[in-house]
Amino acid sequence: MQVTLSRIIETAPLSLAQELLWLLQRLDPTDAAYNLTRAFRLDGALDAAALERALEALAWRHAILRTRFEERDGAPQQVVLSRPTLRLTREAVQPDDAALAERIREETRRPFDLSAGPPIRASLLPLAGGGAVLLLAMHHILSDGPSNPILARDLMTAYVAALADPEADPAALLPPLPLQYADHARAQRGEAAQARIERAVERAVRRLGTGIPALELPTDRPRPSVRGSAGARVEFALPDETVSALRALARAEACTPFIPLLAAWQALLGRWSGQDDFAVGVPDAGRNDEELEPLVGFFVETQLFRARLTPGLTGRALCRRLRAEALAALSDGAAPIERLLERLDPVRDGSRTPLFQTLLNLRMDAPAALRLPGLTVTPLPVPETTAKLDVALDVAVGEARALCAIDYATDLFDAATAERLAAGFRALLAGMLADPEAELADLPLMAPVARAEELTRWNDTALALDPAEDLVAMVERTAADLPDCVALVCGETTLTYRALNARANRLARWLAARGVGADSLVAVALPRGVDLPVALLAIQKAGGAYLPLDPDQPAVRNAHILAHARPVLVIDAPLAEFAAGYEELADGNLGRPVHPRQLAYTLYTSGSTGVPKGVQIDRQAFASFLHAMQAQIGLAADDRLLAVTTLGFDIAGLELFLPLVAGARIILATREQAQDPQALAGLIERQGITALQATPATWRMLLDATERSWPSLRAVCGGEELGVGLARCLLARGVRLLNVYGPTETTVWSAAWLVERAGDGDGTVPIGHAVANNRLYILDSRLEPVPPGVAGDLWIGGLGLARGYGGQPGLTAACFMPNPFPEDGAPGAGAGSRLYRTGDRAQRRTDGAIEFLGRRDHQMKIRGFRIEAAEVEAALDSHPQVRHSVVAAHMPATGDALLCAYLVTADGSEPPDLHTHLAARLPAYMLPSVCMVLDRLPLNANGKIDRKALPPPDTPAASDGFEPPATDTEARLATLWEEVLERPGLGVADDFFRLGGHSLRLVRLQTRIRGAFGLDLPLAELFRAPTVRAMATVIDSRGSRDEADDLAFMAGLLAGDGTAEPGGAP
Repeated sequence: MQVTLSRIIETAPLSLAQELLWLLQRLDPTDAAYNLTRAFRLDGALDAAALERALEALAWRHAILRTRFEERDGAPQQVVLSRPTLRLTREAVQPDDAALAERIREETRRPFDLSAGPPIRASLLPLAGGGAVLLLAMHHILSDGPSNPILARDLMTAYVAALADPEADPAALLPPLPLQYADHARAQRGEAAQARIERAVERAVRRLGTGIPALELPTDRPRPSVRGSAGARVEFALPDETVSALRALARAEACTPFIPLLAAWQALLGRWSGQDDFAVGVPDAGRNDEELEPLVGFFVETQLFRARLTPGLTGRALCRRLRAEALAALSDGAAPIERLLERLDPVRDGSRTPLFQTLLNLRMDAPAALRLPGLTVTPLPVPETTAKLDVALDVAVGEARALCAIDYATDLFDAATAERLAAGFRALLAGMLADPEAELADLPLMAPVARAEELTRWNDTALALDPAEDLVAMVERTAADLPDCVALVCGETTLTYRALNARANRLARWLAARGVGADSLVAVALPRGVDLPVALLAIQKAGGAYLPLDPDQPAVRNAHILAHARPVLVIDAPLAEFAAGYEELADGNLGRPVHPRQLAYTLYTSGSTGVPKGVQIDRQAFASFLHAMQAQIGLAADDRLLAVTTLGFDIAGLELFLPLVAGARIILATREQAQDPQALAGLIERQGITALQATPATWRMLLDATERSWPSLRAVCGGEELGVGLARCLLARGVRLLNVYGPTETTVWSAAWLVERAGDGDGTVPIGHAVANNRLYILDSRLEPVPPGVAGDLWIGGLGLARGYGGQPGLTAACFMPNPFPEDGAPGAGAGSRLYRTGDRAQRRTDGAIEFLGRRDHQMKIRGFRIEAAEVEAALDSHPQVRHSVVAAHMPATGDALLCAYLVTADGSEPPDLHTHLAARLPAYMLPSVCMVLDRLPLNANGKIDRKALPPPDTPAASDGFEPPATDTEARLATLWEEVLERPGLGVADDFFRLGGHSLRLVRLQTRIRGAFGLDLPLAELFRAPTVRAMATVIDSRGSRDEADDLAFMAGLLAGDGTAEPGGAP
């Protein structure tokens, strides 16, 4: 690049890199994310006056250090002052170590006003024990990482000269530069430079492609609707052997260590996020001309490397691909991020930075050292309190070691998560270097010790069982111990344990006489009443297994089940009628021998193909389940459990049998009572109910039906996600709340969590830990355990696993797989053991509790963003007028997916402030496009939300053509748009950014709006209103808005901060 010297500089345009920083500071003037702060301890004979003159000399030599930044006619300008304003502030207070650390932290947080003066500060703090601390802070718009050694060298030279001649003019202490940063900025705006930039942008667009997905790392907290800049840092080192292997692979692939490091970082993020496509930013020094080498200034440019982690890709193959891309990028020249934003047109979203959300910065040189004669200069640590991106990795590679740091956004991540990410990077990098031919998906995410701990630590759930003690034996023991206690109440009928056991024994003899024995299947299609538990228990006593059928289900469905299951008998009439004469048979226990692997029941559940599938549960699994849940719920003889669940739902097994095992009383709700929340509330009061199991939907109906508290009630909630809002409401009624989870294929419930406090936010309650004799694993696509905090597929092992699906060996083999961890010693492990894939996504917290993230088929993608239905539903449910919600993706004829919310509200209408409520909690891309208020959400027979029964949304008509302004504000605003965008005939539905608008044009529009309407609208607010119609609404309602409430959602857009020397060459 040819640069023409300007000997007298008064004003100049900003460079392209500076322009972005100016915009970010303009978005939030209180943000200190782009402060560069360094601290040095000075011990020895310090001449403070010489140091001050040396600092002034720096500003004489480097005009950028005496430059402020103003807006003129809607465009920012550099204004170079004729004399330096930098002075050394000598502070009087002598801080102790704690006060000094806080003073340094305070300096990092103190923002600059770019227009008030050159954004640079220098302070000298005397220390009580002698010596002093030099604090130097400046805004990134003045400097970058490669400028640090220049500043250190020039400050040393000037200090030496000031010591030698105390009377010398500071302007003469350093020789003038033939070129200044403003010359570079002007040259960059020249025709030749612009043509070069345009060619670089064209090539970068071809190389990167469009539609780059956002990186969706699992977060510890929901992503705020507007991104903050609070951050922290985790530092770690790479082992010496890793550094040696890194250099060896780099030599073998004819590249710098940057390439293997980038490959490992992309692979790690891909594994953590479950994505194969995202972008990583890499800062480049941007000093491609020799004449720029001695300049202080912000030259760093960010290159984008799109991760395309195709299946089967190896570490070596990825390194070679990245090397080719790096060489192409080097040949093409730097493409400014702002220009790429214009061309690639990513979805603008205030919750994250566009295009890329992560960075890798490599330094191959020693950090710049400050040396001053007569002084021992010791760099002091400066805490990292800001984050420009979600996560960023910094690596400084020396001769024999490598020091690394991960900067992370504290709005999203905990320190423990960042530490696990660091450990994962060490493990994966070491694995890739040890075997570059290994596929990326096979590389370790944890060190061997951590992996072993993750497999076993939370799965120590062994509970010894007597193989001969099945459900029958446990109930018969209770009947012997408590013969005259009430076992069952239904309506006006009451049975004692003696009577219940006797009836079941008589019916069991009748069944056995008709061929019912081991593994015989007997269908039961009885209404809710005392005959129902008698029949189920009798089948078990005869040695058979029961097949529950709901008489209220469609006859076609029940007919299909019967045809598929082929039971030996179908009990579909009152017992006295169906088994006439059975009451005359002997009522003693049959004493039939039972094997633990005998079938206990088969239950048909919905299949993904629409055809029900029969889940076969054996007696050992069911007995283990009853023991496990008794340990969780703790029923006793004085307890009364209200049974409300239809027999076709497997959780009915807990209601009908756990009380019988514990000696408690079953209050069996009739069909009419079970469907009437008012009737159930009355039963709770009249019968003194102490335990109740129900789905979240049923609990909501009960809460709506009565205002009474239930201080003696153990509330078991399962079948769907338990939202924090519902949990708060239940706890407020005084219940002991247990959240449970489990698929039918693992015997009802496999995990439980005692909810002692629901928390203040949104979201869902954890499903907790594995119950006795169950094992829960969260695995990646290659069946390797993932670290805590990382989302994966939930697999279940242990004694609760079903045999499989009756008559469907192919489906059984697809869903139940050989246990890849048979050596872990847990219940149900060992040779021949299996795991069941639930189809659910989950992540484990650091305390071992598992958080349910939703079904894989409830995960949606809208405009390239991955959306979990549960997160949106939690935000909807947190509105005080919303009783319940569900969200789903809808694909209209236009082909653009819409996020639809279905609501049940207190007054039957959509709350007028719902959008505002959601916008404060969710990113823009997660806001529903359509809201429909329903009288009730459709439920299936098991009390779960029936998503397939949701009505199609009322979608607003799309605009296929020009929509003229309809109000005076829209008309005036459209004219301003046409001026700024230089395009006539704009309609109110046109999108600013899709018409070629960008950040600088938005600033110009902001200036014109200020002049036309007398309003000083924050840029962040304009970004959130990208159409004429939306912007006109903002203008019309602006009177009550406060600019201080707007946060800088673009903070971090330019993440290649270059605070350390980049080393991104191939």
